[in-house]
Amino acid sequence: MKVFFVRHGETDYSLVQSRGVRGAATSFAPLTPVGRLQIDTIAQDFRLQSAEAILCSTFARALESGARLSKALNTPLYVEYDLHEWLPQKDLMGEIDARLLEQANIGLKQVEGDDGQDVPWESIREVQARAVRVLNRYRQFSSIVVVTHAVVIGSILGMERLIDHAEIVPSELDLDHPQFRESNLATR
Repeated sequence: MKVFFVRHGETDYSLVQSRGVRGAATSFAPLTPVGRLQIDTIAQDFRLQSAEAILCSTFARALESGARLSKALNTPLYVEYDLHEWLPQKDLMGEIDARLLEQANIGLKQVEGDDGQDVPWESIREVQARAVRVLNRYRQFSSIVVVTHAVVIGSILGMERLIDHAEIVPSELDLDHPQFRESNLATR
């Protein structure tokens, strides 16, 4: 499956901050004018023209990015909860500032939690598993755009570098590859 991962556009947290919003509610922050321009610009990229579907996270920055791409490409948009950002605390996200989530991909190894410890945060493997379960539901398409967050993209592709806003990261994914085996088994 040809997948064009797209990180959402630049986010405007000033609106939610001006209202004293903290924690998970900061996920309602929209794109900045620059973020909108970033998405409108990449919508012209020839690689995205072949996409049969656009999937996006439920967070406002990804929803707005996905909606703009869907309109520009005249391609159906599917909103998928499990494409959301990394959760720093599985049971309660309220006290964590979403701006920290935006930076989480810088230190993926620090949040791994795969050393046998029972940790309260979501590991990178858990992020990967939930995102791959979503991708498995769209196997009927040969080419899709996935608008999501840097940590989600990094978890699937094994990238540890910072992914820019509105960056297109093309990939040819074999969802039957052993790397994704646990995720595949969870969907069958």
